[in-house]
Amino acid sequence: MNKINLQGLLSNQALFRHISPFELDALQKEVVKLELDKGLTLFQKGDLADGSYIVVYGLMKLGIPSSHGNDKVLELIRPGQSFGEAMLFLDEPYPFYAEALEPTLLLRLPKNALFRLLEQSPLIAKQMMAGLSSRLLGFMRDVERHSLQNAKQRVIDYLLQVSGIQGTANIRLELKKNLVASLLNLSPETLSRVLHQLVDDDLIQVSGSHIRITCPESLKVYQHSEALNFRQTPENLMKNNATARHFI
Repeated sequence: MNKINLQGLLSNQALFRHISPFELDALQKEVVKLELDKGLTLFQKGDLADGSYIVVYGLMKLGIPSSHGNDKVLELIRPGQSFGEAMLFLDEPYPFYAEALEPTLLLRLPKNALFRLLEQSPLIAKQMMAGLSSRLLGFMRDVERHSLQNAKQRVIDYLLQVSGIQGTANIRLELKKNLVASLLNLSPETLSRVLHQLVDDDLIQVSGSHIRITCPESLKVYQHSEALNFRQTPENLMKNNATARHFI
């Protein structure tokens, strides 16, 4: 990639949008472009954290490997989002692996270059803190969702979220259904059962990895009614506390 294209990519990233031309010129000399084919792993759990990454296009999965083959999906990283910064500040190895779910272009910012940039630019430091805080809030909402929502609510919440991201009611699942189940902290069997129930209720139509939400407003109303019907019984409360402890 030539200098002009790399400069354009950097200047279009929210994190670097307001840096000076001098800082941008210095940054592009240290940033590395990485292209990953679908299914390739960027790093494994336990690898030394020596850089942060920004997704230009594509989709990255962060997960925890399992000896039983049922990996736990932690997060999906989409274009414009970054990952890996927290481990740099903690000087810890990666506690997860990163895998490309689609052909993906990444920008890798080495640890020393990132720290030098943060020292030079309070604005970038503030923006990075905002990004890390936003992701922490996202994890907290996941804990809340897994603790306080039943299976139907979680699936509906996910479908509506993907619909919002893709800007259409005819959505394409970004993950295989077993990975969607892992992301929602459900078993694959439970996810399939919920999808069948939503189909039977004429709220969605399923064709392979494509799902059509017949009426988003009706799906939201259905989700709200599920919330009202989900009571905090002693049994549910015990499950919620156990889930919260698991995430903490």
